[in-house]
Amino acid sequence: MGFIPDDIIETVRLNSDIVEVVSRYVSLRKKGKYFTGSCPFHSDRSPSFTVTPDKQIFHCFGCNAGGDVFKFLMLKENLTFYEAVSMLARRAGIALPAREDPAGPERDRKKALLQRINDLAKDFFYENLRRHEAAAEARRYLAERGLSGEVLDRFQIGFALPGWSALLDFLSRKGCQPHDAAEAGLAVKGDSGRYYDRFRNRIIFPIWDPVGRVVGFGGRVLDGSLPKYLNTPETPFFSKGRILYGLHLARPAIRERDCAVVVEGYMDAVTAHLHGAANTVASLGTALTAEQGRLLINYSRNVVIAYDADAAGVAAAMRGMDLLQELGFQVRVATIPDGKDPDEYIRRQGIQSWEKLIGEAPSLIEYKLQKAMEKGPVRTVTGKLEVMRQVFPNLALKNEVEKEEGLKAIAGALNLTWETVAGEFKRFEANLGKKWANPDNIVKTKHNILSKEEKLDHRGKLEIGLLRLVLEDPSLGTHVVEEMGPEPFRNPQYQKIFELCRNAAGRPVFRPAEIFSSLEDDEKNVLSFLLTQDIPGENLVQIMKNHIDSIRRFERRERREALLKEIAKAEKAGNHSLCNELWREYIILRSIAEAEKNGEQGRAAELMLEYREFVSLKNGKYPREGSDER
Repeated sequence: MGFIPDDIIETVRLNSDIVEVVSRYVSLRKKGKYFTGSCPFHSDRSPSFTVTPDKQIFHCFGCNAGGDVFKFLMLKENLTFYEAVSMLARRAGIALPAREDPAGPERDRKKALLQRINDLAKDFFYENLRRHEAAAEARRYLAERGLSGEVLDRFQIGFALPGWSALLDFLSRKGCQPHDAAEAGLAVKGDSGRYYDRFRNRIIFPIWDPVGRVVGFGGRVLDGSLPKYLNTPETPFFSKGRILYGLHLARPAIRERDCAVVVEGYMDAVTAHLHGAANTVASLGTALTAEQGRLLINYSRNVVIAYDADAAGVAAAMRGMDLLQELGFQVRVATIPDGKDPDEYIRRQGIQSWEKLIGEAPSLIEYKLQKAMEKGPVRTVTGKLEVMRQVFPNLALKNEVEKEEGLKAIAGALNLTWETVAGEFKRFEANLGKKWANPDNIVKTKHNILSKEEKLDHRGKLEIGLLRLVLEDPSLGTHVVEEMGPEPFRNPQYQKIFELCRNAAGRPVFRPAEIFSSLEDDEKNVLSFLLTQDIPGENLVQIMKNHIDSIRRFERRERREALLKEIAKAEKAGNHSLCNELWREYIILRSIAEAEKNGEQGRAAELMLEYREFVSLKNGKYPREGSDER
């Protein structure tokens, strides 16, 4: 068994859409924000199998099997975890470390060092822009482009000083060597053997990976020197074709709008976010790659390409849109009027015009037809056949309704009858040759199907609700511990998941699916079930407080019931001193319940304080409410 570093596992996960993987084995049907189908792991008469794209998990409400994309393949193909990750890594073109690689620890140390250098450089550039006198022109330029301090902070935009070694000198003071800075792509070794800063006198745009780590930088000049934009070269962290600029910030908006807008450059994306179009990402000036598409499909299957209207932008859009459709996207292409780029168009025409342009963007087939007709109507038979040759491959990937509409659009554009175009398309499909097949082979898979959990009591339901909130926002875990102690969950599986969430609370980006790799099979089933539960409202802090209050009421009720039993035993034993003490505790708890029932919050708070003092005097400490500490 080989060891796979956590960051590589997460990269494979982000490049492996669970809906796409499961669809190879299960016929899924979209139902709201979920996909449903018949469970492949047990005899399922009614669809009880659910896939949740935004959480990248599956769960069966019939047999209780659940987990992430790796767990699904492990069950379906009878694979080990390493084999499942390897299979998905091969499909995504991601290299895994060699098994039992003795160089692994040194490689991990080097990656951690390069990550630290990137983080230090990001902070250095950011502080330069805010405070250094040499950045005055850059600040004026950004202000003229309408970029507020809030946006500069959100994207951590910075400035590289004009000198040849400003960054290197700073990194040296932090204990970093020049050759390590060069390996991170931040320095260059000259012919003389001396190192100098790669980025000088440029506005700096940090580039993040989907996990929220700074992996590279882009620098824009302020004068007319070339190159206008300079990027970090290929490094162990940075590969331009595997990154979408701004995705770490755009994910929530892409999910909410169920659409991603892809632009070319940094300023296009930043300006779109500034004006509220936060579902925008940038492909860093290149045609879209399969790796970038796989990142996007985790959040939406609808995409609008909005590249610059110049010849290069049109060519890049044409290359990218076919690839995206092959990956399963519904693709539309926005044409920006008058040769403008998105940044200029939004600043001059306003966000409403931009949103209208995006909303009315034609489909991929309509866009190709528009491009074919730009020079006028196609009149020759050869010309019409050539247009059909260009768009038929896209039409072949559509469902029957979309094919019908596409054939109508082609017929109208080429001034042909629908029957003529449909006949040509039928011949095209017949000549496609052997189609790619993905049969749903039924294999015998050894796995344990857990029986459904017994019906939860009220406390169990409250724990589910509370843990679901922490899974949504791990920072809430701190308040839970402050209010309920370090072990607030009676269910040991919930407690383990809670602790894993707490450990992840400081990360820039948290996805609950990351936890699966630290759980046993039965715990994975629990986590997948938890993630299918809806949160009843938007104010997570208030909902959390309500859950904690309800758990405390439940614990006090349990304590009252236990006290009545203990009182009966004390009376039977003739222990009047103990009996009086137990009665006093019972009366306080009963009074708290009555005050809460009558809405007397002030009275309830006073009684709660009295109860805590009573327990403290009796035990010499403050036990957590509802515990068995006496």
